[in-house]
Amino acid sequence: MSEKSRFLPHAERLMWFGFMLFLLITAMIYIHRGMGLERDLQQAHQETLALQMRLNALTAGQVEQPAAVGLTEAQTRRLRRQGLNQPREDLLNDLIQRPELIDHEPVLGGTLFFIPDESHILNDQWVLATFEDGHVRGQMLLEYQVAFGTIDWRVLVSDLER
Repeated sequence: MSEKSRFLPHAERLMWFGFMLFLLITAMIYIHRGMGLERDLQQAHQETLALQMRLNALTAGQVEQPAAVGLTEAQTRRLRRQGLNQPREDLLNDLIQRPELIDHEPVLGGTLFFIPDESHILNDQWVLATFEDGHVRGQMLLEYQVAFGTIDWRVLVSDLER
């Protein structure tokens, strides 16, 4: 038997052993990296949870739901019984025709008027109205009552924007 053929099985085994060792080392590297990524991910989750808890503590006293604005169905039916066919539109149209309710002086010869698109019926007793004259602008809170289709207005507070 030649010297070369006698070392061939050992070389082949050595090569297989080296290949398996290479695969084992590669697998260990990937497992180690995966464990490191797992730790990083777990730490990120813990930080996120801590921030969410802090945010919750800071916002605990705040109102989560905005207040309802506008006429409810029951309020609309009641205003119709009191003589308004289209309560929202009738209220705004009546308000627009009453610029004398604006208790501020116009500037530079302007005329104060209500802006219907920026005025809001809050409920069946209050309106938040915006007014301007082209130079100054303001808002007012008005109370209203309806009887037999007639609307009576009372200014509660009025202020110019600064």
